[in-house]
Amino acid sequence: MFTYDDFKGIPELREAVAGFLTERAKSPTPIDPKKIVVMNGGGMCMEALSFAICDPGDAVMVASPYYGGIQFDNEMRPEAKVIRVHFYSKLEPGQTEPFEITASKFESVYQEQTQKGMKIRAVFFVNPNNPLGDVYPKQLVLDMLQFCHRHSLHLIMNEVYMNTIFKEGANFQSFLGLKPEEIPDPQRVHFVWAASKDLSMSGMRFGVIHTQNESIIAFIRNFTYFQTLPTYIQKVMACLLSDRDWLNNVYFPTNHKRLREAHKVTTDTLDAMGVPYLNRPSGLYVYANFKKFMPSLTKEDEMALFYRFINDGVYIAPSLAFFADERGWFRIIFSRPFDEVKIGTSLETLLSQLKTEISSSDWLEKNTAETWKTENPQLYKECKANMK
Repeated sequence: MFTYDDFKGIPELREAVAGFLTERAKSPTPIDPKKIVVMNGGGMCMEALSFAICDPGDAVMVASPYYGGIQFDNEMRPEAKVIRVHFYSKLEPGQTEPFEITASKFESVYQEQTQKGMKIRAVFFVNPNNPLGDVYPKQLVLDMLQFCHRHSLHLIMNEVYMNTIFKEGANFQSFLGLKPEEIPDPQRVHFVWAASKDLSMSGMRFGVIHTQNESIIAFIRNFTYFQTLPTYIQKVMACLLSDRDWLNNVYFPTNHKRLREAHKVTTDTLDAMGVPYLNRPSGLYVYANFKKFMPSLTKEDEMALFYRFINDGVYIAPSLAFFADERGWFRIIFSRPFDEVKIGTSLETLLSQLKTEISSSDWLEKNTAETWKTENPQLYKECKANMK
């Protein structure tokens, strides 16, 4: 424990990770520990893959809205560009659900961007989705694999929420659960998992990459010289992930039960307030539509509403935090102890106040984002930092 060890992960940890993922992803064959690299967090895994795949100025594609960390994992140090494939609440051809991802939309954006001279190298695909909570079925995973294969693109499968599916019957397909013959280009598909969400331990900074590509493994092995995990944390995680009796029979059932209960409290409250939302089976959050509390669907009015929430002790992230193209949606985190959720003005009370105030003829003119920033310079600075 007190000496240098394998930077990509000690053998007992990679074996524990392989066994855990084989079971949880329902892999048809045992996962090879030699194909696994462990790093200090899922974000570092995403960044390492971006470094490995892209040169500065190359591009990756991602469905929008998406977890904002993807932007920084690719652009800040790897200097790759993020191309957003925008999806909307209003159904488009081929869709049956709001914000539904389709490979055909990726195809059209790919053609449009490459004609402009953009060099696209990869697609980031998050399943289950953050912030939507969508769980994607096998056919979409296969469609995305074929799309990437057709254009020789790498597909980075981020499944950090794979064990937060709290409703039974969700049609989830892990990439690791596919049969080998269903994967057209295994050398260009890379899997990311982390303990932050599934195991409720974001402070441990524990992330995993699985790939069949030996060149990628060799590159990231060098990268882990700077991003390795302390050996004592590796020992702890190896012990935890090996205790699958406790995980399967105690932790996951308890966590899913609590997520279901918290989700119901949140959605019941939104129903009572007449706020539309996506009723999805996974994640730690609900994506809700607050458009009726905005005078116009602009960035400025969305931020004015966001700051009003902040003023009353309610932090819910606006669509801008997820690089969305449709204003008025906010992500509500419900996976907190109820006493913490209720600190400050409750969301229900705040929205009731908003309804009354918005009916006032001059309230909207007085309560702009610029006004709030002027009146609360320090809080604005802190909020802006947290949005990064």
